[in-house]
Amino acid sequence: MRRVQNSTLRFLYPDIKDTMTIPVHHKTPSPVSFWYDPDKRSILYQIGSAGLFALVAWYLVSNTLANLERQSISTGFGFLNKEAAFEIGESLISYSAVDRYGKALFVGVLNTLLVSFAGILLTVILGTFIGIARLSKNWLVKKICRGLY
Repeated sequence: MRRVQNSTLRFLYPDIKDTMTIPVHHKTPSPVSFWYDPDKRSILYQIGSAGLFALVAWYLVSNTLANLERQSISTGFGFLNKEAAFEIGESLISYSAVDRYGKALFVGVLNTLLVSFAGILLTVILGTFIGIARLSKNWLVKKICRGLY
Protein backbone atom coordinates (compact mmCIF):
# COMPACT_ATOMS: atom_id res chain seq x y z
CA MET A 1 0.00 0.00 0.00
CA ARG A 2 1.21 3.49 -0.74
CA ARG A 3 -0.17 6.90 -0.04
CA VAL A 4 -0.82 9.38 -2.84
CA GLN A 5 -1.34 13.16 -2.53
CA ASN A 6 -4.69 14.14 -3.92
CA SER A 7 -4.78 17.93 -4.28
CA THR A 8 -6.82 17.91 -7.50
CA LEU A 9 -9.58 15.82 -5.99
CA ARG A 10 -9.51 18.00 -2.87
CA PHE A 11 -10.08 21.05 -5.06
CA LEU A 12 -13.04 19.41 -6.77
CA TYR A 13 -14.41 17.69 -3.66
CA PRO A 14 -13.52 19.71 -0.55
CA ASP A 15 -14.79 17.12 1.94
CA ILE A 16 -12.41 14.40 0.68
CA LYS A 17 -9.45 13.45 2.84
CA ASP A 18 -6.06 14.94 2.20
CA THR A 19 -4.52 11.62 1.17
CA MET A 20 -5.94 8.38 -0.03
CA THR A 21 -4.66 4.86 0.04
CA ILE A 22 -4.32 2.98 -3.24
CA PRO A 23 -3.56 -0.71 -3.11
CA VAL A 24 -0.57 -1.66 -5.30
CA HIS A 25 -0.18 -5.29 -6.24
CA HIS A 26 3.29 -6.28 -7.31
CA LYS A 27 3.00 -9.32 -9.49
CA THR A 28 6.17 -11.27 -9.93
CA PRO A 29 6.41 -12.57 -13.46
CA SER A 30 6.51 -16.30 -13.73
CA PRO A 31 9.49 -17.66 -15.64
CA VAL A 32 8.66 -18.10 -19.32
CA SER A 33 9.78 -21.17 -21.17
CA PHE A 34 12.65 -20.59 -23.61
CA TRP A 35 10.49 -21.42 -26.65
CA TYR A 36 7.61 -19.15 -25.56
CA ASP A 37 9.74 -16.05 -24.90
CA PRO A 38 9.25 -13.76 -27.93
CA ASP A 39 12.60 -11.99 -27.49
CA LYS A 40 14.63 -15.19 -27.48
CA ARG A 41 12.56 -16.69 -30.27
CA SER A 42 13.06 -13.61 -32.49
CA ILE A 43 16.84 -13.88 -32.04
CA LEU A 44 16.69 -17.54 -33.04
CA TYR A 45 14.63 -16.66 -36.13
CA GLN A 46 17.17 -14.01 -37.15
CA ILE A 47 20.09 -16.40 -36.69
CA GLY A 48 18.24 -19.05 -38.67
CA SER A 49 17.39 -16.61 -41.48
CA ALA A 50 20.99 -15.37 -41.71
CA GLY A 51 22.26 -18.96 -41.78
CA LEU A 52 19.78 -19.91 -44.50
CA PHE A 53 20.77 -16.86 -46.56
CA ALA A 54 24.48 -17.72 -46.21
CA LEU A 55 23.81 -21.34 -47.20
CA VAL A 56 21.87 -20.33 -50.33
CA ALA A 57 24.53 -17.75 -51.28
CA TRP A 58 27.31 -20.33 -50.85
CA TYR A 59 25.42 -22.85 -52.99
CA LEU A 60 24.79 -20.33 -55.79
CA VAL A 61 28.39 -19.08 -55.88
CA SER A 62 29.96 -22.54 -55.74
CA ASN A 63 27.56 -23.88 -58.41
CA THR A 64 28.25 -20.90 -60.70
CA LEU A 65 32.04 -21.24 -60.33
CA ALA A 66 31.88 -25.00 -60.99
CA ASN A 67 29.77 -24.50 -64.15
CA LEU A 68 32.06 -21.73 -65.43
CA GLU A 69 35.12 -23.92 -64.89
CA ARG A 70 33.46 -26.94 -66.53
CA GLN A 71 32.69 -24.88 -69.66
CA SER A 72 36.13 -23.18 -69.65
CA ILE A 73 34.68 -19.69 -69.25
CA SER A 74 36.98 -17.18 -67.59
CA THR A 75 35.72 -14.56 -65.17
CA GLY A 76 36.92 -11.01 -64.72
CA PHE A 77 37.12 -7.81 -66.75
CA GLY A 78 39.76 -8.89 -69.26
CA PHE A 79 37.12 -9.04 -72.01
CA LEU A 80 36.84 -5.24 -72.00
CA ASN A 81 40.11 -5.04 -73.96
CA LYS A 82 38.98 -7.49 -76.67
CA GLU A 83 37.50 -6.48 -80.01
CA ALA A 84 33.72 -6.12 -79.82
CA ALA A 85 32.98 -7.16 -83.45
CA PHE A 86 29.48 -5.68 -83.52
CA GLU A 87 27.97 -2.38 -84.58
CA ILE A 88 25.87 -0.01 -82.53
CA GLY A 89 23.30 1.82 -84.64
CA GLU A 90 23.39 5.25 -83.04
CA SER A 91 26.03 6.74 -80.80
CA LEU A 92 27.11 10.14 -79.56
CA ILE A 93 30.78 9.34 -80.17
CA SER A 94 32.37 7.53 -83.09
CA TYR A 95 32.21 3.74 -82.76
CA SER A 96 32.89 0.85 -85.16
CA ALA A 97 32.97 -2.95 -84.92
CA VAL A 98 36.77 -3.00 -84.49
CA ASP A 99 36.58 -1.02 -81.23
CA ARG A 100 36.90 -2.67 -77.83
CA TYR A 101 34.10 -3.88 -75.53
CA GLY A 102 34.98 -1.10 -73.09
CA LYS A 103 34.20 1.55 -75.67
CA ALA A 104 30.98 -0.29 -76.62
CA LEU A 105 29.96 -0.23 -72.96
CA PHE A 106 30.70 3.50 -72.78
CA VAL A 107 28.67 4.14 -75.95
CA GLY A 108 25.78 2.18 -74.39
CA VAL A 109 25.92 4.29 -71.23
CA LEU A 110 25.93 7.51 -73.27
CA ASN A 111 22.95 6.30 -75.34
CA THR A 112 21.09 5.43 -72.15
CA LEU A 113 21.75 8.90 -70.71
CA LEU A 114 20.57 10.54 -73.95
CA VAL A 115 17.31 8.58 -74.05
CA SER A 116 16.74 9.17 -70.31
CA PHE A 117 17.26 12.91 -70.67
CA ALA A 118 14.87 13.08 -73.64
CA GLY A 119 12.26 11.05 -71.74
CA ILE A 120 12.52 13.22 -68.64
CA LEU A 121 12.26 16.40 -70.69
CA LEU A 122 9.17 15.19 -72.58
CA THR A 123 7.56 13.96 -69.37
CA VAL A 124 8.04 17.32 -67.66
CA ILE A 125 6.55 19.17 -70.64
CA LEU A 126 3.59 16.79 -70.94
CA GLY A 127 2.96 16.78 -67.18
CA THR A 128 3.03 20.56 -67.02
CA PHE A 129 0.63 20.81 -69.96
CA ILE A 130 -1.83 18.31 -68.45
CA GLY A 131 -1.60 19.93 -65.01
CA ILE A 132 -2.41 23.37 -66.40
CA ALA A 133 -5.16 21.97 -68.61
CA ARG A 134 -6.82 20.37 -65.57
CA LEU A 135 -7.30 23.87 -64.20
CA SER A 136 -9.04 24.98 -67.39
CA LYS A 137 -12.57 26.34 -67.32
CA ASN A 138 -13.38 24.36 -70.47
CA TRP A 139 -15.38 21.32 -69.34
CA LEU A 140 -14.17 18.99 -72.12
CA VAL A 141 -10.47 19.80 -71.66
CA LYS A 142 -10.76 19.42 -67.88
CA LYS A 143 -12.45 15.97 -68.14
CA ILE A 144 -9.99 14.69 -70.76
CA CYS A 145 -7.02 15.73 -68.63
CA ARG A 146 -8.55 14.14 -65.51
CA GLY A 147 -8.88 10.93 -67.46
CA LEU A 148 -5.21 11.08 -68.46
CA TYR A 149 -3.93 11.73 -64.97
